[in-house]
Parts: sequence; structure tokens; C-alpha cells
Amino acid sequence: MQYSDSKERFAIVFVKDEKLLDEVKYLRGRVFFGKNEKEEDEFDSYSHHLAVIDKEKNEIIGSYRLLLGSDSKNHSGFYSETEFDLTNIKKNCQGQVLEMSRACVLDSYRKFPIIKFMWKRIISFMMENEVKYIFGCPSIEILDAGYVGKMVSYFKANCFSGDDLRVYPLKEKACKYNLYTGNLDTKEIISSLPSLIKGYLKMGALICSEPALDERFKTVDFFMMLDVGKMNISYRKKFNDKNI
Repeated sequence: MQYSDSKERFAIVFVKDEKLLDEVKYLRGRVFFGKNEKEEDEFDSYSHHLAVIDKEKNEIIGSYRLLLGSDSKNHSGFYSETEFDLTNIKKNCQGQVLEMSRACVLDSYRKFPIIKFMWKRIISFMMENEVKYIFGCPSIEILDAGYVGKMVSYFKANCFSGDDLRVYPLKEKACKYNLYTGNLDTKEIISSLPSLIKGYLKMGALICSEPALDERFKTVDFFMMLDVGKMNISYRKKFNDKNI
């Protein structure tokens, strides 16, 4: 489905002032917790915040948080490190890295390709900063041990990283699950994957971890990484679609 008026209706900007940053934080609170309060942490202060503004309503309706490795070194590190041990990533991934987190879009705008709008700008940001690797901790919201076990079985069979990129949940974050040993219904699993994980896999990203339990967000998180040099070219072209 195409939205020929989308370019005119939405503006994509990097947040430059505290007022807009507060609006992003309130958006995250609404999307993640259904509350009219700010969702924030210590990583916000040294991250780049991409926002999508509905110009008709003068309202932020989508956002993404981007944290460069070069910016993390003199601060508290990466958000991912609150859940995973990134020793292998820091040791084996040379060059600029980019952590992506807090992707959110208001429910009423999910009929628009808002994530694609943001990715068009993210691709430019990656090129400007010579990013070599992208990583983050996308989530699934089903905590059932059987379901999580099916996801892990599928990931290990199809898109698990090698040992050099393996990361491990922190001891207090480890998520218990029942590993599935039967015949996997691939179509069923793919259809049940959250769109963010599905999108990363289509780009060529790998799952690099066992699951971690995020009690604050009530989700199960996986560490994913994409080698930008191996990014799916056909998928990258989608972000340059002039009709988006």
C-alpha cells in the first residue's frame, strides 16, 4: 500500500532541544506503558533521538534512539549492557558501532510506514558516521516458556551467530525456557515474530544470545547484530523507495 501524501504530512528530525526530547519521552511512556508519563534513563542524555512529527497535528508520533560507540565510551556504556555481557562484541567488532533502541510508534499511526521513514534517515546517519555494525535488544512480549523455547530453537537453526559474536545474558537477567525439540512450523514461527525482529532478520541480522528477561518492560529480549557490509541490498532499496 502506498501513501502518496506521506512526505508532505510527516517530518523526520533529530531532536535538538529539551522540549522535544521530553515529548519523545512522553511518547515512549504512552507506547510502552500506556501512561502519560516520561519513560527515560541515563542513556538518553548522550544518545541521538530521531523523531517523526505529524505536521497536521504538530505532534511526535514515532521515535528511535541511536547511540554511537564513540559516544558511549565516556559515559555509562550501552543500554544493551544492562542485560547482556558484550565482551565479544567489543573485542571482535572493529570500527564504529551503533546501538538502536526504544523504537516506538503510536498505535493509530501503524497504518503508515513510519519505521521505514525513520530507517531512510538512519541509513544516512550510518553513512555519515561510518557505522560498521548495528545492534540492539528487540523484544517479544509473550513470556510463555514454551513459546520462548520455540523461538530459541528456530533462531539456533536458522540465524544464530558464531561464537565470536556471542553475548550472554547477565546472571540476574537469564530467562528460563523450554527448548523445543519437535518439528518446527517455520511459517507459524515467522508469522508470530514481532515486526522489529522480522525486519532485522530480513536485513541480514543475526541473533547473538540466549533470551534475557526484562522485568521492567515485561518482555523477553534477544541481542541482535547486523554487519552493515552484509546488509541485504534488496531490503536497503526499500528504504530508498520514492513512494514512501
